[in-house]
Amino acid sequence: MTTLIRLAVLAAVLFAAWTFGVPAYAQWRIDGALREAGVREKVATCIASRMAGDLSPLQLWSLRSLEGEKATMRDWLDAVGRIEDPQVLRVAGQSAVLCSSGLAR
Repeated sequence: MTTLIRLAVLAAVLFAAWTFGVPAYAQWRIDGALREAGVREKVATCIASRMAGDLSPLQLWSLRSLEGEKATMRDWLDAVGRIEDPQVLRVAGQSAVLCSSGLAR
C-alpha cells in the first residue's frame, strides 16, 4: 500500500513539473532566442509570455526543434512555420504582431 501511495505522489510531482516547468522553461528559451535575433527586450518578453501561456506543454516542447541561428524575427517565424502545427504558427504570429505594435504587453 505504501508503494502505491509513493507512486501516486511521484506521479503528481512529475505531472506538476511537466505542467508548470515546461512553460516556464520554454518562456525563458523563447525570450532568449528572440533577443539573440535582435528583438527588443520588452517585445521578446511579451511574445515569450504569450506563447508560454497559450500553447500546451507538448506544443512548447516541439519548439525545441527551432534551435539554431536566427538572424531576424522573420527567420524565427519561418522556423516556427516548419513545425507544421497551425496553432503554434497562429499564436507566434499573433504574439509577434500584438507585442511589436504595443497592443499587448
